[in-house]
Amino acid sequence: MRTDRLVRCLRWVSAVAVLMTARVASGQASQGLDSATAAAIAPIVEQARAEKLPVAPLYAKAREGQVQRVPAARIEAAVRTLADRMRAANEALAPDASEQELHAAADAIKSGVPAETLRAMRKAGGDGSLAVPIGVLTQLIARGVPVERASMEVVALLQKGAVARNFIALEESVRQDVLAGRRPDESLDLRLKGIIPNLPQSPGNVAGLTNASTPKRPR
Repeated sequence: MRTDRLVRCLRWVSAVAVLMTARVASGQASQGLDSATAAAIAPIVEQARAEKLPVAPLYAKAREGQVQRVPAARIEAAVRTLADRMRAANEALAPDASEQELHAAADAIKSGVPAETLRAMRKAGGDGSLAVPIGVLTQLIARGVPVERASMEVVALLQKGAVARNFIALEESVRQDVLAGRRPDESLDLRLKGIIPNLPQSPGNVAGLTNASTPKRPR
């Protein structure tokens, strides 16, 4: 009898230890959130974690709302929307999207980029990281380039072997042109003419050329 009681006691102590560890981890993750907000988003966070989605952006979104004194119900809705976008991004960029790619893709979806474009970018980009190309796509749309046109050109650039520095140069040039008063679509046309001829897969360049500066996705 004493042995049985000892075994039950040890099991209870072990269960309490596990529970306390989980609570400490949860408290650390939700640091900076009040109890009402943390409780409101907890199911969303747990679902995202179960699906192996990054949860840091969800907490960041909740903290942003809390700083702005947004009601907990609205914060919950915003966090749920972000989780849905990351879920859609994860499916479109399968099989193994990086956290940086998911962050960028969630923003792109918010800007109106369809999942089909993200899937086309994954196919065209191969093993290269899409974080920068997706981010530039979002910025081009923000500058005023129509979603369909921006999507088409970014996918085409990836197919031609464009790498991060090409996309960054394109976005910076368009940004400066727009600030100077040029129409976004005209600027895109002009800047693409200066980039495309120098890409590995463009006519006139050696076919099959690889570019060592293409960043690989973190595993």
